[in-house]
Amino acid sequence: MRNIYLRLLVSIVLVTVGILFVQTLVLLGSSYYVEKDWKNNVFDDYVKQLDETLSSRNAFTFTDMFNTLVATAPDRISGILIRDEQGNMNISIGSSGRGEFIPQLRLEKAIASPRTIETEALTLPRTLEISVSTTSSYESEEIPKAKYIVNMESTLIGRDMLIDDFVIEKNFESGTDVVKLPDVIQAGDIAGTLLFYNNGEIYGYVDVIVYDINMYGPVSMVLKALYSVMLYFLPFAILVTLISAYTISKHNAKHIKDIQDALNDLSEGKFETGLGRKKISITEFRTIADSIEKLGKDLERHQKSRKEWIRNISHDLNTPVTSMNVLLSGAADGLFPLDETLIASLRKENDTLSSRIASVTYYSKLLSPDQKLDVCAFRLSDLFGEFLMQGDQMSLEIPEDLTLEADYSLVRRALQEIMKNAVEYRSGGTVDVIAEKKDGYVTVIVVNAGSLPEPRPQFFEPWARGDESRHQGGSGLGLPIVYQIMELHGGSVDIDEASGFVSVTLRFPQE
Repeated sequence: MRNIYLRLLVSIVLVTVGILFVQTLVLLGSSYYVEKDWKNNVFDDYVKQLDETLSSRNAFTFTDMFNTLVATAPDRISGILIRDEQGNMNISIGSSGRGEFIPQLRLEKAIASPRTIETEALTLPRTLEISVSTTSSYESEEIPKAKYIVNMESTLIGRDMLIDDFVIEKNFESGTDVVKLPDVIQAGDIAGTLLFYNNGEIYGYVDVIVYDINMYGPVSMVLKALYSVMLYFLPFAILVTLISAYTISKHNAKHIKDIQDALNDLSEGKFETGLGRKKISITEFRTIADSIEKLGKDLERHQKSRKEWIRNISHDLNTPVTSMNVLLSGAADGLFPLDETLIASLRKENDTLSSRIASVTYYSKLLSPDQKLDVCAFRLSDLFGEFLMQGDQMSLEIPEDLTLEADYSLVRRALQEIMKNAVEYRSGGTVDVIAEKKDGYVTVIVVNAGSLPEPRPQFFEPWARGDESRHQGGSGLGLPIVYQIMELHGGSVDIDEASGFVSVTLRFPQE
């Protein structure tokens, strides 16, 4: 019993730990995929917002465009790098994704080219700053090619340019570019690049830097809270699991012990299990307990039936033997004259004995696993026409074209047994036979006036006849033979009584 308890306990603990493990994997996997797509999503949202903002204007200057480019940057963007048409660094704004400040080239170099921005004209959000440090060093890094292309059509107006047309489209060219980046910037910090064309010529590049997901305030707080919850919740969950597993396992182990004891009692012939008096709250165990209770009652009934079989077999076979012994002894002692009457009596008892032995042999043959069906199609009206019990004893209601696919000889024997019982035990009137085909079954109903014995015996158990019917004789195997024949056909047989009439219903399945 201890082993059962331990197995239940370990099983529940393992299931719970497995669930927690899967939840942890889901959390870590979700964090990985969020982090993996984090920078791409921020960059795509930024480009979409930039496109919507600039597309809403009819015309704007170059300075206005880059003011918008910087001002549109959301707080998830930590820095922006602006490179000229040759890919050289022009302006750097903000910090790396880890919050490290980006040094800037000398301002006089930044404004020396007519294609640079005057930094004093930029309107910067609070999250971005321009460094004026002169101590920056640059390293060559490989970054993916520009993700988007910005096509501009412009007209030069003084030192500025008026942009007449502005279109952003996705760049499907793959590969990498080698650029010089400040030493605090790594290639992986670049979330994406915009390549600007002006009047069909490359004008410059804008590299967007996004905060690492763990550095961005709101996301960082959420992730830390989730990890903290998992850190403190896991021991608590394991403790609750152990307590719950112990309680459930102990409760279930008790029910299993009761069921085990009940099965042991059944194996020892104690059919009164007592499970019905125990309070079993779990539905599955209650179902098992009910089945064991039913099994105990069935075994007890079968044990009584076996004893009854032995008594009835002895009686049925011994009666004609005893009668013959009496007649033979009387003839030997001179009490009965050896004439035709004595010989007829001996023949009658011998026929009775032979008939009962033949019924036992026939029933045993039906129970054999080697018994096979010889199925053929025949009309029921032809089968009933062979019966000798006709005239005023039978009333048939069978369609002429009603055919049955079954073993002819077995069906004939089954109907003979039923008709024989119906005639012998009827209280008057005729035996009515009704047959029909419906819902894939051929149904044959045999009805006679009469009543069933009380208490009702197990009609389909061998030799299970009511005591008051024993004076009629018979082998006690008629209805069991019928039942076994219907079993072989995959059908059914039922006996019922209503309003002074007894009906036997046979149902043959037809494909």
